[in-house]
Amino acid sequence: MPSVAIGVYALRYWSGDPALLPYELRVNLLHNPPSFILHTSFGGLALLLPWQFVGWLRRKHPAIHRWAGRAYVGCALISGVAAYPVALGTIAGPIASAGFALMATAWLGTTLVAWRAVRQRRYAAHRRWMIRSFALALSAVTLRIALLVPMQLQLDFMPVYRVTSWASWILNLLLAELWLRWTAPSPAQLVATAPSQGAAGGATRSHTSNERA
Repeated sequence: MPSVAIGVYALRYWSGDPALLPYELRVNLLHNPPSFILHTSFGGLALLLPWQFVGWLRRKHPAIHRWAGRAYVGCALISGVAAYPVALGTIAGPIASAGFALMATAWLGTTLVAWRAVRQRRYAAHRRWMIRSFALALSAVTLRIALLVPMQLQLDFMPVYRVTSWASWILNLLLAELWLRWTAPSPAQLVATAPSQGAAGGATRSHTSNERA
C-alpha cells in the first residue's frame, strides 16, 4: 500500500541528514531538527498501521486492533504536535505555514475525537472519526505524489508546494467524507438492525442516535 511505502520512506529521516531531502525542503529540517525528526518518524510509523481498519482483524483479534489503535493515536499526537514548529519554519512562506498548521490541527482533532468516542463505547462514531484521521495522515502520501509534478515537468517547485500544503489534506478529507456518505447505512437498514423494546414492540432509537457523529 502507498501508506506503508511512504511510512517506511519517512523513517529514513530519523538520521537527520539534510541530504535526504530535496534542496528546497532542507530548511524544514535545519530550522528545527528535533521537531522535524519527531514529526516525520512518528508520522511514518502512523502510516504503517492501516491494517487496524481490516474487519476480520478487528473481529477475530480485538486485542491486536486495540493495541494498534493505541499505537496510532500515540504516533499521531507526537507527530501532530511536532508538526507546528516544522510548519512555522517552512521556507515556502505564511500560506504554506498556515496550510500545514491547519492540517496538523485537523489531524490532532479528529484523532482525539475518535479516541474519546471509543472510550465512550460509541464504536460507529469511533470508526468514522478514525477514517477521517487516517485520511489526514495520508496527506503525506498525497503531498509526495503531488510534488512529483514539478520535478517531472520541470515546473517551479514553490508554487506547487504552497498549493499542496492545502490541497493535500483538504482533498483527502473530502474523499473521506464522500466515502462515509456512500457507505452509510440507509434509514431502512438502521430500522431493520435496531434492537427491539421487548413486549412494547417498538424499536429504540437511542443506540443509533448515539452512534451518529
